[in-house]
Order: sequence, then C-alpha cells, then structure tokens
Amino acid sequence: MKTISSRHNALYKRVRDAVRGAGEEIVIEGPKAVGDAVRAGWRAVILSVSEGSVWAGGALDELLRAAHPHRSFAPAQDDIVAFSPALFNDISDTKTSQGILALFERPRTTLDQLFARADSVVVALDGVQDPGNVGTIVRLAAAFDAAGVAILPGSADPFGPKAIRASAGAILNVPCVPSSRDELLARGWPLFAADARGEAIDPPARGAILAFGSEGAGVSEEIARVAQKIAIPMSSRVESLNVAASAAILLSRSYALR
Repeated sequence: MKTISSRHNALYKRVRDAVRGAGEEIVIEGPKAVGDAVRAGWRAVILSVSEGSVWAGGALDELLRAAHPHRSFAPAQDDIVAFSPALFNDISDTKTSQGILALFERPRTTLDQLFARADSVVVALDGVQDPGNVGTIVRLAAAFDAAGVAILPGSADPFGPKAIRASAGAILNVPCVPSSRDELLARGWPLFAADARGEAIDPPARGAILAFGSEGAGVSEEIARVAQKIAIPMSSRVESLNVAASAAILLSRSYALR
C-alpha cells in the first residue's frame, strides 16, 4: 500500500475533485457505506485509508472479505492508497472521519429505465437544492418502491457526499437520472406536484410522475403549468412542511394505494 502525503499527488487531486462534485467519479465514505457499495456490485476505482488508522492494516482485508468473499468487486492492491492524516482530513466530508473512503465511477442510468416501470411512480426533484433533502428523498424512494428519481435543473447532486450519507445506503439501489424538464414532460405521463395551494387528493399510485420543488418557491413554472397540484391536509399551526417530510407523506400514501 503506497502512502501519499503531497497535495500535488495526482491520486489525491482525483479524489479531492470527486469529493467536490467535479467529473464523472463519486466518493463514498465510511466502512459501512464502502462495504455496502462493494456488496452491491460497485467496483472501487481507488480505495483510500488514513495512514495509521485500523484500515491501514488487516481490518481493510476483513472489510473487503465480508463485503464480497470472492473479491471480484474489490480494487487491485495498486489502487489502495493511504493518505497522510492531514490529507485525509482535507478530503473527508464528515466531522469525525472513520478513516476510509472509496472512489467509484458515477452510476449511469437512463430515463428509459425509470419509465420502464409502469407499476410505480417516478419522483422528480425540481430545484431541491439541499443535499440532505435530496438524499432523504432518495431513501424514501427506496422505502416506498418508487421507480427512481429524476433530477431536474437546480437540484443538488444525489451522488454528492452529503446526499449519499442522507440516503443511508439507498443511493446504491435507487436509479437517479439527471433530466431536463422538457425530457421529463416528453414522456407523457400524468404529472402531479406537491403544492400547499393544491387539492387534498390522493397521490398517484402508478404510471405517473410525482414532483417536489424547493421549499421557498415550489416547482418551476414549467412544471407547475401542466401538473395537478396536491396539497397535504394539515392544521393551521404551520404554513408548510419540509420537502422531505412532504415526500414521506405522499410517497407512503402512493405506496399504500397500489
């Protein structure tokens, strides 16, 4: 295992850029998240540990064996590196680093794959900027068996470190696809949008798009013009709900109606 202590090192820059959301690679951090990704069939391009941590020794082999006994998805030894503690802390996205992270190729899914499932709904995020909310909604999409999540312009990257953590592993099995609004609307599916000014009706159970917008402005005008607006009945003690809370209510109701 090679040790890297220079910020000019190409591998360090590559991982750092992925943490910042640049390029076609993503970073997953923490032993459970890395192990889950390997177990799910994701192939680590680079596996990095903090020099001097337990992962720089035998614990790493144990983690990889537990995740995939045949190691067919584990990185080659040349792709396992140790960063100095200072470098690792620079790229870690958590307050208390667990000393291990892995670089993966960004998953590629198409809108065709999302819309191939007419037995469920497609979730669309329209300007949901907070990565914690995006990750939570990805987790909800898994919990309530949505076909996948279409990421419209203005929304946070579901493969950013904060969104990945908020998804609690759901990002590994929920298709998330960047899409323009025109591409989404061209699918011709009925479109529903969460909106406090809408009607208190049941959400769609299948064969439809369920859109969520930013907490301040809601969905874009382009989506609002053609969407059936759904309101969540609630008391007058609050004006609105967090977008992830709204998604939890509507997706759970959608799932119950199938």
